[in-house]
Amino acid sequence: MDAKSAKPFEDPSAIEDWCAQRDLPVRVAAPLGDGALNLHWALEQVEGGAALVFRCRGEGHWITAGFEAEARAMTLARQAGVLAPAVVLAGAQALVMTRLEGSAGREAALATAAESPAFRQDVTSQLHMLRAGTTIDPNDSPGEPWLAQVIDAYIAAPQGGLELLTQPERARAIAAAALETGVGRVCLNHGDFRTGNLLVQGGRLSGVLDWEFAGYRPEEADVGWMLSSPWRYGRPDLDASGLMAREALLDALGQAPTARLAAWEALALVRWAVIARRQDQRQHVPAGTNADEGALLDEAEALVAASWA
Repeated sequence: MDAKSAKPFEDPSAIEDWCAQRDLPVRVAAPLGDGALNLHWALEQVEGGAALVFRCRGEGHWITAGFEAEARAMTLARQAGVLAPAVVLAGAQALVMTRLEGSAGREAALATAAESPAFRQDVTSQLHMLRAGTTIDPNDSPGEPWLAQVIDAYIAAPQGGLELLTQPERARAIAAAALETGVGRVCLNHGDFRTGNLLVQGGRLSGVLDWEFAGYRPEEADVGWMLSSPWRYGRPDLDASGLMAREALLDALGQAPTARLAAWEALALVRWAVIARRQDQRQHVPAGTNADEGALLDEAEALVAASWA
């Protein structure tokens, strides 16, 4: 059974039954804020009273994989020192993890970043730890056939995502240009590292949430996504998800502004064009409501062209 065909959890008793069948007696305390694709409930463990979170897919989601890969990524990230929740249970239908304190609200992160250099340093430190703690040995680094598969998966080409676009051939050309920039260093990527998935408490970063898109990719992938223009929230001067300037992020990571980085920033725009179109379908709104495909592809092509100039 994959996540897309799994029966949804209709009420708290279904959640409690699922956990009990896996030797984890819990009580459902309350629903929590939902993400774009997932639903969440606060749990209390019957023995010991530990605060946990139950996570499952929301109605109309398009993810076919279960939660096992997300759980492995979270565990690897924690081993590298990243502030990811600890996994308690994981399966095709759901994930149970420890509950981290703080707010994942966009405004909380933006306001904290504006006032707290320590928070901005926390954010860059998390990316640095993820890179340093999960980098593949260069002698084992995969080659271009692997990279082509990774790029296709990233922009959802194998799932037919590009066919949702009005101009899929432009997206394919951007992907082909990114392939030419090569592999470089490979590490575990969060896959959606940006404001909204960063938990804030007391002026500091208290957690990194939502690892469903994690995977091994060139290390530039998370940086390119964070720099992508849709996540600047009206602050074009703060390229890195509205939290800091591009130069501050790159300097903190020791990341050069290479053609490969520009390519992954371009791929991020293609990817968002696909995700936005899927969100249009899920929300039953006209195509283009969540994002302007043409503008995203224009920007992506400009990034690729500039990197080769």
